[in-house]
Amino acid sequence: MWAHRKQNGWIFAEIAIITVLGWFMVDYLVVNAYGTYFCTPAGEFEKDHLCVGQFGVLRGEQESEGQGITEEDMEGLYVLKQKLQDLPEVQSVCLAFNYIGADLRLYTWRTFSLADDTTKTIGVATQWYYQNECYFETQGLRAVEGSPDVETLSREIPQDGVVITRSIAMMLFGTDHVVGKRLAMVDYAVSPEGRDIEVVGYHTIAGVVEDVKSDPNERYPYVVFMPQPSPSPRIDSKLLLRLKPDVDAEEFVKRLSPTLTKEFRAGISVLGSLETYGHHFQKQVESDETYMLNQLVAVPLVLFAINVVLGTFGTYWLQIRKRREDIGIMRAFGASRSRIFWTFLAEGAILTALATFVGNFIWFQFAASWDILSNGMTYGASGRETDWVTQFWPHLLIVSFVVFLLILGVVSLAIALPAWNVCRMRPVEALKGKR
Repeated sequence: MWAHRKQNGWIFAEIAIITVLGWFMVDYLVVNAYGTYFCTPAGEFEKDHLCVGQFGVLRGEQESEGQGITEEDMEGLYVLKQKLQDLPEVQSVCLAFNYIGADLRLYTWRTFSLADDTTKTIGVATQWYYQNECYFETQGLRAVEGSPDVETLSREIPQDGVVITRSIAMMLFGTDHVVGKRLAMVDYAVSPEGRDIEVVGYHTIAGVVEDVKSDPNERYPYVVFMPQPSPSPRIDSKLLLRLKPDVDAEEFVKRLSPTLTKEFRAGISVLGSLETYGHHFQKQVESDETYMLNQLVAVPLVLFAINVVLGTFGTYWLQIRKRREDIGIMRAFGASRSRIFWTFLAEGAILTALATFVGNFIWFQFAASWDILSNGMTYGASGRETDWVTQFWPHLLIVSFVVFLLILGVVSLAIALPAWNVCRMRPVEALKGKR
């Protein structure tokens, strides 16, 4: 390697630069992939038989979905809800203020703590639901052992009551038997003296449900369900519909869709749309800013990879061809093709390790100065997790190792083809400098 230091120096510099420039993109994708696929399981609810609908308002000849309606118009919504409930394929229907995956671009983060210890906080996504609607059973959520059942939680709970996921209970209390315990909703007040915690209100835990994530990119299923007394004329346009287990949701929606505005109309209210939850959720994911940002980050990352492959491929092609005489001598003294081939790969691995170490060290200087690796907000975490993502050294080392593996794979690919091609030459041809 030292004998060919001039050629190797260019490759070294290129890999180091690629490491520095690609680190942030790889970091972003690794953290999001960890949150989506490898983090705490979300306790997925049953989606195959769940549908979502959108009520609309007919005013004159024009239909407008989601417009505000009067108290009198609310009766029409209940009529439509009952029509759906009476269908033989339907198990339950509820009017919904919000539901998991309703709109991934719009969800509210709040901070909760123990009522008697506001220093122990946790950031959560809040989901509002209407009481006296069969919300939890229609959504498909399940209560944990020791908690009231979901039918009870969907009906009447204390005025200050909330329903939390199991992970919140375990994080704050160390157990999921927390019904009746108190939480404080807190906010951060910024003053010249610093950042202080201010209590906004207190809530009683009315029940605990199995874990569910409010967003597929979230690392932890921290969700608090907060009841609303009854459906409001201001927000009345959503519904959840759960079909019986033997009903095909796609076929059900396909059959009803052509006649929605005719068959499901009461006064000025109309069932404007109906779709399976899976189809609805996929649209939300594809329109989510995180999903689109992942695509935008992936594109330059792929371009970087192509650049490394082409640049390294060209450099190694020339370098290996210049070393044909060395290869011929090695072959003449009995070196096998595979041994020569693996020698080139080993040189490439050593060069890659050294270059990525330098690139990662350069990135470390930026990360330490900006303190970005331990900032949960950088990754949509609200600073509430205590996993490797929010710990500086584990975060730096894990992502640096992933960067090394990615670049090593690209470099190995760039070396393999020219090295194998040259190693296949006969010793005499290599020594003569011929193909």
